[in-house]
Amino acid sequence: MKKIFILGLFALLSMQACKKDQELIDGKRPEERVAEDLEKYRSELINSPNGWVAYLGTTLVGGGYNFYMSFDKDNKVIMRADYNSDIALESVQSTYRVKQVMAPSIIFDTYSLLHLLQDPDPNFFEGDLAVGYGSDFEFEIREQVGDTIKLIGKKRKAPLVLVKATADQKAFYTSDVFSDNIDEITNYLADNPFTYVLDPKDNSKKVQVSIKPNVRARTFSFISTNGADAVINSGTFSFSSTGLRLNSPIKNGDDAYTSVTWDKTVNKLFLISTKGAKVEVFVSNTALFPLELLLGPVFSAVTVPNATTYPGWSANFASRRAAAANAILTGQYGLRLDLMQFLFNTKANTMTLSAAVYQGANGFIAEYSYNYVKTAGNIFKFNYVSSNGNGGLIVTGMAPLLAQRINVDRFKLDYFVNPNNGEILGQFTSIEHPDFTFSGALQ
Repeated sequence: MKKIFILGLFALLSMQACKKDQELIDGKRPEERVAEDLEKYRSELINSPNGWVAYLGTTLVGGGYNFYMSFDKDNKVIMRADYNSDIALESVQSTYRVKQVMAPSIIFDTYSLLHLLQDPDPNFFEGDLAVGYGSDFEFEIREQVGDTIKLIGKKRKAPLVLVKATADQKAFYTSDVFSDNIDEITNYLADNPFTYVLDPKDNSKKVQVSIKPNVRARTFSFISTNGADAVINSGTFSFSSTGLRLNSPIKNGDDAYTSVTWDKTVNKLFLISTKGAKVEVFVSNTALFPLELLLGPVFSAVTVPNATTYPGWSANFASRRAAAANAILTGQYGLRLDLMQFLFNTKANTMTLSAAVYQGANGFIAEYSYNYVKTAGNIFKFNYVSSNGNGGLIVTGMAPLLAQRINVDRFKLDYFVNPNNGEILGQFTSIEHPDFTFSGALQ
């Protein structure tokens, strides 16, 4: 019996040894290979002499964003971002970790410029209440191809691409030129809101080029018509060292375009195709297409800001908004009225008024649902259907805006040019009470 026991024990030990040998790949245990992978990526981040150019896409609202990042061995990262020209001026330091979380990952673990796109307060960075833009600050490394590392956000699946920067790119992003370029392009688009290219098929038909550089809705679109219908090809972009980088190629006819070059010497924009062709972007003094044609396929919302007055607001609207805000603030629940979004579903002919309200630091959404009829001349009649629970709580206080105007009047929707910066807004004008007008950002 003793011999049998010894032989059995020997067999068991032999099996365990074989099992452990099978766990080895290239003579290394899994934990050793993980440690090597993490060290490899950490070394890549640290040892890029000129840092990294990064491109991020968000998944709920927004678009594309461009960053410059420089990582050091002490887990510090310095960033600049293209959100606007003011933010692009400042380098912001935070911390990062390269860690195994199911897969090799880069985690930006203290508040950084990336975290602005996650902020739950829409007043702070214009994102959606509670979710921001649908971005991430923890990213899983998917692959490295040459000087490019591709990552995906762990929560919102936001794509992030890191590309090793050249010396010229480092000089660009770490100087005021980065901010200056954003400022110049943004001002040019504000001054020239109606831009177009000529249809390459006949070199005469105008194809609108719509470029929206604001941080919340950063999109690039080609817009043309087919009879009474709008034909739109669009995508997102970020700023770059040469102008604009389209996150994915965007087609116009048979051609596709990858970027837009800003030529400050001649104060013009040029499209760059996948074939390397350079196409001039022209300027029109008037809108190429009416707003009613673009409402739905291009613009789905008019966002009215939290303000006491605003370009395109009449005194009558401003006073009625103030009366509604005061009524719900002094009412039973002490709620503060914030921004209002008028959200259109043009296929279903419905409109939802979504008002952000706050009780202290806690935010809520008060919704009012409408269907509508649109008649000639871009005239809308909104028919009130229902409200959600929060909307019902303040519907009496909102009467100066709703029961006395939105619910009963007809409205014309049209463009309004902000005289302060040239931005194209959407404006509602009451037919029955022409002194009641209000405007907001087209999104």
